[in-house]
Amino acid sequence: MKKVFLSIVLLVGLMLQTKSQTLTPEQLQADFDLFRKALHEVHPQPYLYTSKSTFDSLFTATRARLNQPMSQQGFYTSMTPLIAALHDGHMKWIVSGKDQHYPFFTDQLFPLQLYFTGKKAWISGNYGSTEVPLGAEVLSIDGKPVSDIIEQLLPNITFADGFTMQGKYEELNHFFSGYYATYITASPTYEVIFQDGIVQKTITLPAVTEEMVKTYTEKNKPASQPPFRLTYPSSNTAILTIERFWSGKNEPDYSKFLKETFRQIEEKQIQHLVLDIRNNEGGEEKYGIELYEYLAKQSFHYYDHIKVARKEKISFAAWRPGIYDKLLRKLLVKKTANGYVFNYPKALKTTTSKRNAYKGDLLILVNGNSFSVTTEFSARVHADKRATFIGQETAGGYRTNSSGLFTIVQLPNSKIDLGIPMFGFQMANVPAEIQHGQGIVPDYIVTPAIEDIIKKRDKVMEYTLQLIGSKAAVLPASK
Repeated sequence: MKKVFLSIVLLVGLMLQTKSQTLTPEQLQADFDLFRKALHEVHPQPYLYTSKSTFDSLFTATRARLNQPMSQQGFYTSMTPLIAALHDGHMKWIVSGKDQHYPFFTDQLFPLQLYFTGKKAWISGNYGSTEVPLGAEVLSIDGKPVSDIIEQLLPNITFADGFTMQGKYEELNHFFSGYYATYITASPTYEVIFQDGIVQKTITLPAVTEEMVKTYTEKNKPASQPPFRLTYPSSNTAILTIERFWSGKNEPDYSKFLKETFRQIEEKQIQHLVLDIRNNEGGEEKYGIELYEYLAKQSFHYYDHIKVARKEKISFAAWRPGIYDKLLRKLLVKKTANGYVFNYPKALKTTTSKRNAYKGDLLILVNGNSFSVTTEFSARVHADKRATFIGQETAGGYRTNSSGLFTIVQLPNSKIDLGIPMFGFQMANVPAEIQHGQGIVPDYIVTPAIEDIIKKRDKVMEYTLQLIGSKAAVLPASK
């Protein structure tokens, strides 16, 4: 879903763009009113995590602050808390035509890649040319303690459903420079105090550009591999990696890949199957269901129902899939005891597992970039007690997520694109003990250390293979 959405946003963004000119109070309030109307008419479950009364107070307070001229960046950051209050990781708030992680600054960016856990950060990479010790702990930036910086940035990161946190940390791991520039400051130089072993040092580093950040990231990313692949670390164990739940042109056909994969698994009499869906941010709902057909031990009910905001057309100009208003909305949106729902039988029916479905030991690897369809799939597997989960909590919510189709409205004065998911997918038969707003919490939480990141050591996979090799199948969890 993410790639499709961002492609649409880029097209919309080419229509009208603006520099960071000053916006009048009248312009700001007009964009604010459209923002609020769009959320009300499109979002399927806006009060899932924040009550309507609290939201109304937030809206009132925010609009009251738009009573004086403000820059595009000022408006953007003033509105971010409203997006964050939805606790919906699929919400999009993107300056038209800009990279979503670098909306205002293409230079004067913080020059180090950092790795975050809890309230600490370590140097995991260097976008610039000044030598710095990888693995050193960063204590402060421009005199501000790292713990304070993390506390300031986390509430402005929206890549998380409910009250999950690991997805936010993954955002910092990859895009800290952009968040720091947007929500704290951009500067020609940065003073960094770090701890290298027992020695504390202070260094002043020149800023870098967005191009330098992306060049470094591209150079250091893992070698490209097929998005779906099957490997055999031993004669009785297979590793199935699914990087995304969609397939592009000139790539492996997903359905054919699954068919051949599970034919091989059956033929080789595999006893332990490791399913790696870390960093899989989702895709098409049907792909998750199709995968589980090959893993379920019995028939299963995937979704309970799918919420939508209303049956009527929206009252404002926006982009949305033409087929929805022309056909789907009229035929498939019904009013029920659950409110308005999208009655899509194929996704709501009881599904039978495949004849050759794998029935052996299943271990699933997840992390803070496991999101959307990936978390839906994981929730179904977890609820059915079908697998052992290893890694870190998912960014997606266990009980529900809002995704599917999107409505995109460009605010006319600030030229910021607001992308709103239209469907609220409710998982079926969720265990009562699952907490409101949690993701999939692994049975074994394994957190890579900074040394693992620097050496590109896959600590989670190593732990998993050790777990398989252990006759007792019990190892102390790595924290």
